[in-house]
Parts: sequence; C-alpha cells; structure tokens
Amino acid sequence: MKHVLLPPPSKKFAVRGVFTCALACLMMLISSSVFAQSQTISGTVTDATTNSPLAGAAIMVKGTTVGTISDADGSYRINAKPTDVLVCTFFGYKSQEVTVGNRSAVNFAIQEDNTQIDEVVVVGYGTLKKTQLVGAVENLDGEEIASRTNASITRSLQGQIPGLNIIQSDGKPNHSGAVYIRGGATSYQTRSSTSSSSNSTKSIGQGGSALVLIDGVEGDLSSVNPEDIETISVLKDAASSAVYGARAAFGVILVTTKEAKKDRVTVNYSGSVSLNRRTVIWEDHLVSDGLVWAENFAEYFQGDARTPQSSGVFPSDVNKEIGFSQAYLEEFHRRREDPSYENYGKLYGNLKDLGGADKTVYYGSTDWVGLYLKDYNFTQTHNLTISGGSEKTNFSVSGRYYNQDGIYNLGNEDFKQYNLRAKGSVKLGKMFTLANNTSMYKRKYHQPFVVNGSMPIWRQIEHRAQPIYPVYNEDGTLTYAAASMVYEGWNEDQAYQEENTLDIATTTTLTFEPIKDVLKFTGDFTYKGTRYTKDRLSPVQTGYTTPGIPHEYNPTSYKSNWRQNTDYVASNIVGTWTPKLGENHSLNVVAGWNIEKKNYRNMYLQLRNLLYPSQPSFELTDSGEYYSVTDSGWDKTMVGVFARVNYTLLNRYIFEFAGRYDGSSLFPSNQRWGFFPSGSIGWRVSEEPWMKWSRDWLDNFKIRANVGSLGNASIGAYQFLNLWNIDKTENIVIDGIKPNKTQTDGLVPESLTWETVTTYDIGVDFDVLRNRLSGSFDYYWRYTNDMLITGPDYPEILGESSPKGNYGSLKTKGWEASLAWRDSFKLGGKPFNYNVKVSVWDSRTWVKDFYNIDGNIYNYYDGKELGEIWGFRTDGYFLTNEEANNWAQDTFHKNGNNFRAYAGDLKFLDLNGDGKIGVGKGTLDDPGDLERIGNSMPRYQYGINLGANWNGIGLSVFIQGVGKRDWYPRTESGFFWGMYNRPYGYLPEVHTTDAVIMDYSTENWRVTNPGAYYTRKVAYAANRNVGPLTYENDYYLQDASYWRIKNITVDYTFPQELTRKIRIERLKIYVSGENIFTHSPIFKHTKMFDPEVIGTGDSDYNTTTGGLSGVGEGYSYPMLKTWTIGLNVTF
Repeated sequence: MKHVLLPPPSKKFAVRGVFTCALACLMMLISSSVFAQSQTISGTVTDATTNSPLAGAAIMVKGTTVGTISDADGSYRINAKPTDVLVCTFFGYKSQEVTVGNRSAVNFAIQEDNTQIDEVVVVGYGTLKKTQLVGAVENLDGEEIASRTNASITRSLQGQIPGLNIIQSDGKPNHSGAVYIRGGATSYQTRSSTSSSSNSTKSIGQGGSALVLIDGVEGDLSSVNPEDIETISVLKDAASSAVYGARAAFGVILVTTKEAKKDRVTVNYSGSVSLNRRTVIWEDHLVSDGLVWAENFAEYFQGDARTPQSSGVFPSDVNKEIGFSQAYLEEFHRRREDPSYENYGKLYGNLKDLGGADKTVYYGSTDWVGLYLKDYNFTQTHNLTISGGSEKTNFSVSGRYYNQDGIYNLGNEDFKQYNLRAKGSVKLGKMFTLANNTSMYKRKYHQPFVVNGSMPIWRQIEHRAQPIYPVYNEDGTLTYAAASMVYEGWNEDQAYQEENTLDIATTTTLTFEPIKDVLKFTGDFTYKGTRYTKDRLSPVQTGYTTPGIPHEYNPTSYKSNWRQNTDYVASNIVGTWTPKLGENHSLNVVAGWNIEKKNYRNMYLQLRNLLYPSQPSFELTDSGEYYSVTDSGWDKTMVGVFARVNYTLLNRYIFEFAGRYDGSSLFPSNQRWGFFPSGSIGWRVSEEPWMKWSRDWLDNFKIRANVGSLGNASIGAYQFLNLWNIDKTENIVIDGIKPNKTQTDGLVPESLTWETVTTYDIGVDFDVLRNRLSGSFDYYWRYTNDMLITGPDYPEILGESSPKGNYGSLKTKGWEASLAWRDSFKLGGKPFNYNVKVSVWDSRTWVKDFYNIDGNIYNYYDGKELGEIWGFRTDGYFLTNEEANNWAQDTFHKNGNNFRAYAGDLKFLDLNGDGKIGVGKGTLDDPGDLERIGNSMPRYQYGINLGANWNGIGLSVFIQGVGKRDWYPRTESGFFWGMYNRPYGYLPEVHTTDAVIMDYSTENWRVTNPGAYYTRKVAYAANRNVGPLTYENDYYLQDASYWRIKNITVDYTFPQELTRKIRIERLKIYVSGENIFTHSPIFKHTKMFDPEVIGTGDSDYNTTTGGLSGVGEGYSYPMLKTWTIGLNVTF
C-alpha cells in the first residue's frame, strides 16, 4: 500500500497565496452589499425590421446575475432599480442597452447582427471578412485554451480544430508533440527484414510540418503564453497559405497575441495550482510479489525448450547475475509461509546453503516501479498582465511563471518556464505608427537520467531490477540491481540531464497609411535568437552481488555538454489596398517582399573519468584520449515576393488569386527559384435574389473551391554539395596519438529541386436560424511530387550507394466536418446559455512513386497506404497437441527454442495454400501467408465541445478521440509482453489471470481454460527474430482507438455590482480537470498503456528505435491527469 504524498510547504503557500485573496474578497463583498429598492419592469422584444416578437431573448440587469428571457409573444418581466441598465441580447441580433429611469415599461427593438458572418479572420499578411474567405481557414478564440494549465498550448489545441493533427509522444513538460495539418508523419519504423525483428526507420521526402508564426515571426507553439493569445488561425490549404510560399507547404498556424486595452489601464492576474497523477499507474498492474514472480519466471523459462518429451530446462540464474533453482523456490515458500522457520522473512541467502552452487540469492518483493515514482506531483502557474493606452499610444506587458515538479521519488526533476512579452505602439502624426513587439521565453528542465543516456528507466527496471532483488545487501552495500538502476546517482542528484533554453524575439514595425482604411504599407524587421545548452552527467555505479567484490554497471563516468545557438533575422514590406468601390464590389489587394536568414551552430564536448562526481567539471577529469568533440552548423537564406487579390462581386461571387516567387540557398543555383500560384472561387448562394424566400432562417450558405501549389524547402543544408568529414581514426595510433582522417559523404545528386505540394479543396460553409446552427465541410486531395528519395540502384562495382534525388511522390485524400449549435432558454427566471460543437475529420495517404524494385513489403512501394501493417491471420490457438499436429506445418516461427507449434500456441492460417506457414520472399509478388491486417495511422479524429452558463456559473466539457487505429506491440515492449519477451522481465498481473493454463501430464497437451486471452507461457516467444508473437498477427493486433475527457471546467464569475465596490472589475474562480477519463478497447487486454501515447522510447534519450534490443513501446514519460483550482481577477 502506497501513501499519498502531501505537497511540500511551498505548494501550500502557493495555494494560500492564490485563494486567500479570493475568499477575503468574497467576504468583503457580502458584508458590503447594499440593496436599493427595485420595481417590476415589463416590456417586449421585437425584430426592428419586421416588428415581429422574438421569443427567447435574454434581458439582464447589467453587471449582475439578475435576468430573464422573453416569452413566446416577446414579452418579459424583471425587477430593476431606476439606476439600472437593462441589456437585451439574442442570438443573431445586436445587443441593446437601456437605462430604466422612471419607466415601468421598456421595449426593445433589436437589429439583426451579421457580426458572426462578417467577423474578421486573420489570414496571411492581413485579415479578411469571413464572407470573403474562399480558402480552408479555421479560427479559434484564445479564451478557449487560456485557462488550461498545460506546459504547451499544443496539448490544449489537440482536437479543437478539424484537420489539425497533434500527435503527443508522451507527457513530459518539455515535449509539445508533433503538429501536422491535413495528414501526419510520413516516416515510420518497421522490422528490418522478414528474418529480423530489429527495427529500421523508413522515410520519404524532405518531411516537414506546419509553419507556426507568432505575430508574424516563425516560432514554437510551446514558447507562447496561453494567456497572451487573442486568436489562432489555421490555414489548411495551398490557397490560404500561398503568400507564405515554400515555408507553408504543410499549412500555417497564425498565433495573434492580445493588443493593449485602450482608454484605461487594466491589471489582470490569474493563478492556479494543480494536482497531477499519471493516467496509467503501472505499479498497480505489475506483479511485485517476489515469490509469484519467481514461480512464473521458472514456468516461462521452462516453456522456452519444453516439448512433449521434455519438461524443458529449469533456470539456474536470473539474467546471468544471481542464483536460481528448484530448491530456491521451495526455500522461498518456506521463508514466506512458515513463521516458525528460523529464516522466516529473511531476504538474503546463497544457493550453496541449499546444496547448490556458490551463488547469491534474494527473497525480496520490491516494487521497483513504485519505488521510483510518486503518487502525485504539483504544478503552479501565475500570470500577470498590465495594459493601457490612449488614442496615440498603447502598451501591454505580460509575464508568466510555470513550474511543475517531478514524478520521481528519487532525483531532482524540476521544470520551470518563464514568459515575458512587451508590446507597444505610438502614432507619429496622422499617417505613421511605430510599434514594437518583444518576447522572452526561458525554460529550465532538470531530470534524473539513466547512465549512458540510452534507455528509459522503465526498460532498465525490466532488464535489471527483478522484484526478488532488495535495494541493499545485508551489509548495507548496493545490490547490483540498485546499481544498474542508478539508485545512488539519482538519490544524490549525480546522474542527470539539465536543459536550458533562452529565446528572445523582437519585431519593430512601421506602418504608413496615407489613405485611412484604403491604402496601407507596413515594413518590419525581426531578430530572434535562441540559446540552448544541455548538460549530462553519468557517474560510476557500483553494486555487489558477491560480498566484497564490486560489480560496476557503469565503469566509466563522464560529463557531456551541448551548446546550440540559432540566430534568425527577417524583414517584410507589405502593401494593402482596399478601395471603396460601392456596395456591389469589394476588393482586397496584398503584395509584398520577404527575406529571412537563419544560422545554426552546434558544439558538443564529452570528457570521461570524473575525479569528483559531486563537483562535476571538465577541469576535474582524467580523460586522456577518451573525449569527444563536435563543432558543426549551417546557414540558410530565403527570399520571396508575393501577392494576393481578393474580389467580391455583388456580395456573392468571390474570386481570389495568389502567388509567391521564392528563392532558397538550400538548392543549387540552377534550381534555386520557384513560382507557386493558387486560385480560388466562392459563391454565396444565400445572397442570390432567388433565395429571398429563405432569409428568415438561412443566414449564410457559401460554396468554395480552390487549387494551389507550394514548394517545400524543408531540406538539410548542403545536400547538393560533396562534403568532407574530419574525424579521428579508430584503430590507428601513431606516437600514442590517433591521427585525424577525412572522408566524403558519398555521391551527391546531379540535380536537386523543390518538392511541390499541390492541393485541391472543395468546401461548404453555412449559418442558419439566426446563427444558432453553423457548420462547414471540406473535401481535399493533395499531391506531393518530386520528393527526395534514394534513386535507382547503381552497379555494386561502383562501391557507392545511390544518391538521393527528386523521384518520389505521395497522394493524400481527406475530409473535415464541423457542426455547432448555440441557444438559450429560461431556467429559474434567468437565461441558460448553452453551446455544442462537434468536429470530425479523416485523411489517408498513399505512395504514388518510389524505387522499390524487389517490392519489399516493409519498405515504401507504389500504392502503399502509409501506416499499413502486414501480418499473419490466425484462428485462435490450438487446444490440444493433436490439433496442432494436424494443422499446416509451421517451421517458420521460432517458438521459444522450437520451430513448431503446440497446444496453447497461435494457430496461423495458411493463406497461400502451400501446406505450410511462411513469409515467402516478403515481397508483393510473394508475401507467403502475410497480408495487410491493419493500419497504425489515426483515423476519424474528433473533438466535442460542450458549454453552458447560468447565473454566473459556467461549465465546459471537451472530449477528444480517435475513431480507428490499430497497434501491434513491438518486440521489447515489456509492459505488454512481460515474460513472453524476456523471462526475467516484467510480469503484468493480467498474465497471471488471463493466460492459458496447460495440462502437460500427457504428450497430448491440452488447454484447460479455453477462452483465456494470452497464449502458452513461452519465454522469448515475443523476442526471437521470427517468434510467433514477434511477428505481427491479427490475434494480438490491438484496437487503440479511444475517447477521452480532455478537459472539464466549472467556474463562477462574481457579479460586477459586488466586485466593483472593492475596485475589482472582474473576478472568476474555477476548478478544472485535464485527461480525467479515458475509454479504449485496448484496456480489455492491458491496463499498462495510455492509447494516446504508445510510441517508442523517449526522445531525450539516445535512442527511440523499437524492435529487438531497442526501446519498448509505452516506455515513455507518462501522460498526467490533472485537477486544477484557480482564479482570474481584473482590476
């Protein structure tokens, strides 16, 4: 039984600091409330144009929670004082305010409001009215994500915008996930060959993800303070992204930060404290009882070589380190079950005392996972914003502090993030405005680290820390398990990695507007500098298996340091012309010039043999020749000119043309420039004269279509040049020194040019019932041509592999749909406002062209759908040996040490009818019994937003999910396979309750519990290169679809009539939950995985490659379930 960890004192003070103020304010408000005499006011609400009554309009006393809703005939009654102001609001209409005065009747005649239809949307280098949009653009208000306490806004954006695919790798605060628009990653990991379960990574093209611009400056979503965000616009197709050219091949995310509040100075503070718990509590689903683990270890180990004629081999050691025998198991039982035994409960022993070899044994039951992990950890966030201004000047300064302590009991994990942004502008006469936007982002992440930095702690536990091991030996020295787990290194904070990032960006803009609202020119200059350092410390770890004889797990200590500097400068000159052409014509012309330059430098140093690990310093080492140095970098420049013309005729026919001419230093001089055009049309059917009959209910109906091409310049620097590397020789020593050597990278392509991304899009937008119901639908297809891949094979006599060239192509098809409803009704005499929005989207990608002469099914090939999983079909498992003997011969799978199947083993189908199970040549022409059994790409992604507000009380719920996704656990995924992978590894509890139970009493083995899920207990069945569980099959193929309550928030906003008495403009308190519930079919057979993050390894370590001897899936930093309490106060 684990104990709940209480927060340290500093966290308590943080909670008090945030909420004591709120409680005191509330008490003062209640004690100072004064109620003046009120009277009953009656009246009607009508349409100002038609004079027809409006039912369901909300009438509120301004600044209070007092309100009502108009009845079916438009009438209403409300209590108000003469000094009160009544506010009438109704969906689809403009709000109206009236002071009560001495009147007993107040009637409202309200005008239709086209604000939603004509709202301004941020697009490339400017804005457009929603009615003028002909591209696929989605807008999100910053308020939607401001109160969610995530380290990065990418976690808050997930599922919010159709077509915006955010793939989380894990729950680490410094990891923000991969961001894609209309698609996903095109690279993947797969088995190296039909005979090897080691993984290799396949890639096609230059890659690339969405371009992120923060106030027009290229940046990282993780660097933005959520409280600063005004809007987020996602440009999803080539037409809407065209003005950004080659940088925007895969869409654009425009983040616009808040402007200063004019006419007054406002101060806003928001703060919160969060309690975090892992979404998957691994230790609750793993066996930590040493005796149970030992008995299963013996059973799996014996199963490796068991046959009807032999009971297999009983283990004599545990992972070649400590002793094991049948006598040991019997002794373990006695020490556990016989209180009268002199060794009852004792943890230490030796096999020689049991008549065996001189080997140390342990009788422990250590929960190593639980030992290293906390039950709970904490997060605190504080934001402060001060803004103000006048007609000529304005300013805004905001800051954020975010701190999350670690999930580990040992070590000193700590994540801190600071944001600072200052914005201001000043008018220089009537035509000129000078503005500056400067931001600073600083992040520090200190985390305990496994020595050598190659494997996550969970894999170390699987391989080295069996439950039977205690932490300490009887003499107080560390056991070898504890040493290999870097127990003392973590405990003393001598095995760690620390990252520090400093990002500073400043943009100065001069705006010249000679004709107000008609002609405007802007010029800006941006500098952005990023300084990143990483230090890694790896001490010697010494344990003892035999008393007095040290056993070093990491015999060489070292310190490593990385320094990466990035400098970026950019400038834009943009002109915008919007002439006044009358009601029947609308024209918006944008043209400009853009230049960018970026340089990157990387330095790496490692020295070994630290003299004083507690005082790590490069000066205090004894490295000799044992050191490593790297100094590298690159420079790149891009320049482009662009233009966009948007014209609307008769408020219903929309035409838009855009183009950009780009040049990039990444390509050879004869291929450096490219022109990328787009064209769009739109038709507002709702504005046609013959649609007048629908005006009472149809507010907007628009059909749009576009096509556009963009270049992709996401290519490594100098790929068209023949570079030479300088390095030390490995095996040559002259006068005691390893001399330098030089070598070339190999052949380079004869020609290298832009990848071209061409997108076609057809869409529909509509708003009906006074904008209560709105929706959109898009269907698109995208072709990515001239992708960078390895070309045709050259003759082997050449001695060089083929260089890459523009030979590949992909095709993507997809659709997006969203539907939203908002309305209100009367509850308890007050308006109850609610809204619902559902978004669903899907996409699929196929390979059009790729050089794969042999048709290898594990590589790209023409017609391949990305994500497809090739594997065997099965018909359950054999119930008896007799059934297995009469089935198709299976000499392909190595089942433990046997090339055949028995009762309790999988029953593979002979699909090609040749009488045996096999993989043929592993090609399209000869796949043997393999076929496509699933697809790992997420399909049918969706987001559901629910919101309600009544009497100052708000409720919002956000559900995110994936409707279809297949997953097959790779080799080394010990959280799933347990001892099927390695017999000395994890033992998931489900393997003790839902695995077949065998009757081995006769040569005709039989399964005694048909219906159990997990097959016969055979060690290495999921670890051999051709093991029956190593190879993908439809029996163990998992349904990894899921839906998750991403966020639920309950808030209360205090009435302004109370808060203003203590000079508080607005006061809100809230309770919020993040990732609080998840449902997935995967939980039917395993509780060890979060379906959202089932990837391989941790990118902070040296390897994320899965497969044999790689990193298991699920061995990443866990996702966190979070409960938050917070307040937001504006003065």
